[in-house]
Amino acid sequence: MGVISNPFSRTNARTRLNDRLLPRFLENRDNGINTRTLDDLDQALLTLLFKRQCNVLGLNGGDGTLHSGVNRLLALSNKLLQETGEALPLPHLLFLNGGTLNIVSRATGTKGNPARTVRSFVKQTTGKLLGQLETREFGLLKVDSEQQSTRYGFIFGSEVVANALEMYTLFGEGYTGLLRFMLELFAGYALNTRMWQEHGWKLDAPQSAVQVDQLAFTRYTCAVAATIDLSILKGVISALSVSEGSSGFFTKVLVAQDKGQILRLIPQLMTSIPTDAVKDFPEAQALKVHGSYTLDGECFIDRRPGASQGSVTVTRAPFNIHAVRLD
Repeated sequence: MGVISNPFSRTNARTRLNDRLLPRFLENRDNGINTRTLDDLDQALLTLLFKRQCNVLGLNGGDGTLHSGVNRLLALSNKLLQETGEALPLPHLLFLNGGTLNIVSRATGTKGNPARTVRSFVKQTTGKLLGQLETREFGLLKVDSEQQSTRYGFIFGSEVVANALEMYTLFGEGYTGLLRFMLELFAGYALNTRMWQEHGWKLDAPQSAVQVDQLAFTRYTCAVAATIDLSILKGVISALSVSEGSSGFFTKVLVAQDKGQILRLIPQLMTSIPTDAVKDFPEAQALKVHGSYTLDGECFIDRRPGASQGSVTVTRAPFNIHAVRLD
């Protein structure tokens, strides 16, 4: 096993688990590598996969760190295939809770802090073969954009979702910041606060249409797609549940456009309560929107004046990953 950590993600930076504890639980301490840049991440992948012969890779950080790790791993695999004609067998992945919300890692069943999880993994798997590990296959979304190169991820959000995440960061991280953000939204709309005057436009409904498979909505506010369960409050509230073995992905489209109605709908959106203002597509094959977007908490927003609002197409990647599950 090898572990790649982002020392700047919230839990890791607060507790210093990577630097002091986590490597001690590995059979080879040098297999625990801290990365601070994408170049560091690329080098860590080469070292662990080829020099150290690791076939289980722990990714320790927040949702953005896990997103980067998966995408750089796939980029490395594609590069080797083009250069050598040989496909790189992807390692089993163990997602660790080193970040703020940890939505991706919780969806794969990982709980607890990173050091304890790694210690538990080593204890449970010592002497076992790779095929004896308990894993679950997870699909990936493939996102093709006119403005960005192809990316892969688990949770996609259209432009309004990306804007909301950008606004959320203004109020701090974690669930405290999320609560402050939600309260400010309600107060801002009701009282026309300064924050609302400056940022409220970011929640305006887009002028373009959204298309799910062959069905189009000419007016909508936002769309979300996922190949994993989407939950918050450490898994207590489930906003979206994906059927295991699904050949597509779950898409949810908010067709309401009035901001007051949208704010009133937030409890239903967080708890998957059916409503006419929200359309669910549990087995979607393709989603097409325009503009900026977010993928696994990473925002791809183009704020340049006059920037083109290019199309974004979301499909299911033609391969799955194997995520390690622990008792």
